[in-house]
Amino acid sequence: MRVTNKIREKVLHWLVNGRVGMSSKFMACAIINIECCYAHPHDPADFNRCLLLLDEIPELKAGMGKLKGKSKQWDALLEDWDFLESCFINEVGKNWSNGDRAVITYKAMKAMGC
Repeated sequence: MRVTNKIREKVLHWLVNGRVGMSSKFMACAIINIECCYAHPHDPADFNRCLLLLDEIPELKAGMGKLKGKSKQWDALLEDWDFLESCFINEVGKNWSNGDRAVITYKAMKAMGC
């Protein structure tokens, strides 16, 4: 993935105005090659913010491979990202639109080591 100035601008706008958590911030920064403090999603709320980031800036999805090797947690998440996303959306809907507890997603994340 080529990181353009337009993508960097979108990320900076999201950092100021979006629903930012530590793990989604790390994810965005790692993909566009900006140094920041390490974090990974620890629970469905963290994971939801990562999904919201990808909804806001879909170009970042192509760069998610840059997270590989950052930690065993990110490696596990990347390996099963589509499954975890489906699990979360089926359980509570995107951005918690159909519920407020994602017990199944939480258990899946813990099984991944997150």
